[in-house]
Amino acid sequence: METGIVIVGVGGQGVLTLARWLGEAAMAEGYDVRIAEVHGMSQRGGSVEVHVRIGREVYAPIVEEGGADFVIALEALEALRAYRYLKPNGILVVNKRIIQPPGKWYNLNDTLDAIRRSGIKTYIVPCYDIALELGSVLYENSVMLGFVSKLLGLSMPPSLDENNRKAFLRGMSLI
Repeated sequence: METGIVIVGVGGQGVLTLARWLGEAAMAEGYDVRIAEVHGMSQRGGSVEVHVRIGREVYAPIVEEGGADFVIALEALEALRAYRYLKPNGILVVNKRIIQPPGKWYNLNDTLDAIRRSGIKTYIVPCYDIALELGSVLYENSVMLGFVSKLLGLSMPPSLDENNRKAFLRGMSLI
């Protein structure tokens, strides 16, 4: 069996790092992993998209539209762009955060309500808030990693430093 995951966010949030850590955690459990960075503008502020496939034997990294078991969004507006990747019974995991694009303003609660009304099984995770409690927004991807690792039954990747380990454990504790 294979698990298809699409991770999205905004440049500077650590989307690529989250994908790498997720792959590392899966490999530590004995899984084969393929990762494809299918991002558009990877500079700070641009949309970033990474595909991760995990299984006993994985041949291709790209997750087709309608083929993802999980879409993980480090930013709520990016979740709206990426939910098309989900299978009918797929799971959307969304960080409770909006990074306002230049020249526009979106309300976080309205956006999250729209996601909830979609009928998609969704988890809203306060990664940003927890990261701030831990001292830096840089830990929001580690919080998300912990949450998603718990969903997937994966352990902590060995390469996390002490602060990222704390964030990871906080994410795991949310489930």
